[in-house]
Amino acid sequence: MQDYSGARLFEDLFLSFQCSDLPDAVSRALDNIGRVYARIGKFQQAIDTWEEKIPLAKTSLEKTWLFHEIGRCYLELDEAAEAQDYGEKSLQSAEEEGDVEWQLNASVLVAQAQVKLQDFQSAVTNFEKALEKAKLIHNDAAMQAIIIVSDVCGAGGQGARDDPC
Repeated sequence: MQDYSGARLFEDLFLSFQCSDLPDAVSRALDNIGRVYARIGKFQQAIDTWEEKIPLAKTSLEKTWLFHEIGRCYLELDEAAEAQDYGEKSLQSAEEEGDVEWQLNASVLVAQAQVKLQDFQSAVTNFEKALEKAKLIHNDAAMQAIIIVSDVCGAGGQGARDDPC
């Protein structure tokens, strides 16, 4: 297990940045603190940190990443409706940015949340959209994974030992 004791020091440093007029430093600090929380499994703290960063995001791509990471954390917390909501926000930002790879990632996140919500028809539709994005960017590994998961979900989740999504 890695030592994250430096994270506390980093958070203290962040608090001192908050008191100053350094929005870029605050934004980077929130980004890094959120990553540390997510890495050590403190998903709610990661969500809270990244939600604080959203107003500081300068580009659609930055918002795409933030919404995706928040959605992933909600998925880890088994809060599928919130995960789907943030996945859809991520997808919208990725479309605004025109970033096909992030459209792929966001579509998969939305589909995974829909599986957890047992909305298998919508999940298959979103996995199919993700597959099209994977084909566009020639991501063979993503294509294979999406095909396998989509097949399981297309069967209404039947036959899955563990939730594949």
